[in-house]
Amino acid sequence: MKIKTTLHIYFCKYSWETEGKFVPFAYPVASADYSFVREQDIELDVPDDYDPRSQQIASLEAQKVKAMADYQKSVNEINERISKLTALEYTA
Repeated sequence: MKIKTTLHIYFCKYSWETEGKFVPFAYPVASADYSFVREQDIELDVPDDYDPRSQQIASLEAQKVKAMADYQKSVNEINERISKLTALEYTA
């Protein structure tokens, strides 16, 4: 399947870089770091059987793993604070 879209081409060169680069965006960018060059209409081939669900599931699984790790870290910090307060209580 063919899809048509417009790319917005910008040039970017940071002070620490020796050479700049051309950067395509799917939308117009308002930034002092990017100089607008031109718009370019392009046509892309996308497989007819393309199904984004597997990528979406992988992304959600990664989010779940991060959420579980953040939760465990939070629980560990709370348990550590409880332990310190309990230790102070018994030594007083």
